[in-house]
Amino acid sequence: MTYKHLLAPVICLDRDQAALTMAGALAEAFGARAAALVVSVNVGSDYATRIQPFSTVLADIAKGAQSEAQVERQRVRDWLARSAYDFEQRGMNIEEAVAEDQVVAHARTSDLVVMTRPAEQDPARNELIEDVLFKSGRPMLLVPEDWRSKRWDTIVIGWNAKAEAVHAVSAAMPLLQASKGVIIATVDALPSAGGHSLTPGSEIAAHLARHGVAVEVHNLDGLGRTHGKSLLDEAMAVDADLLVLGAYGHSRAHEFVFGGVTRELLTGSSVPLLIAH
Repeated sequence: MTYKHLLAPVICLDRDQAALTMAGALAEAFGARAAALVVSVNVGSDYATRIQPFSTVLADIAKGAQSEAQVERQRVRDWLARSAYDFEQRGMNIEEAVAEDQVVAHARTSDLVVMTRPAEQDPARNELIEDVLFKSGRPMLLVPEDWRSKRWDTIVIGWNAKAEAVHAVSAAMPLLQASKGVIIATVDALPSAGGHSLTPGSEIAAHLARHGVAVEVHNLDGLGRTHGKSLLDEAMAVDADLLVLGAYGHSRAHEFVFGGVTRELLTGSSVPLLIAH
């Protein structure tokens, strides 16, 4: 398995430049095609980060090609034209992307979706991430907006022996095989008939070793920390370039709600996350 098609949804160049750079670097490393999907958010959109007065919305509409959304779209296009990486370009507005599941349709024919990790008040980005994770069946690589590295030498896998973690490991396999070392990290792991064995992490370690991955197992004591904090502390301790884990959540009143570990790392991870549901 390798990556042949990467999708990078872009909302704001200032926040998304690191994710675009990572998508370009991955495409170059794996001989893949990268597509930048420019998602426009008008100032009057329900997905805008700030609620604007009606007069401001009307004034922005009157600007036509100089509206905030159009100016931002052009900024992204200009950056892509200057980039050292070759991106295919696509565009849509946030309403089409979400209500019509257009971002999901694009994601389903991609090997990996690369986006900036969401901020707390970022409704458009949060909606896109939830849609891709829960509806497309494709993995996501979420990059902190201040991330500057283009390496994946050291990778930590947050392992709990569940199906979502298996999907994440499978999706990350090209990066795991290209890395210099992989750490399988369990937190307060207890053996069970359908989960961890008597030696937690040993089976997935053997599986990865058969695929040529240099791997070691770290069974962590949470010491009262949340699982998310334990995994992030481990990633920081080993200077990890990537954290891989399953994305957990459930549907409530037709809306998806992330599980605790997923939510904690989505909003607080200082290293890139590769996640799959």
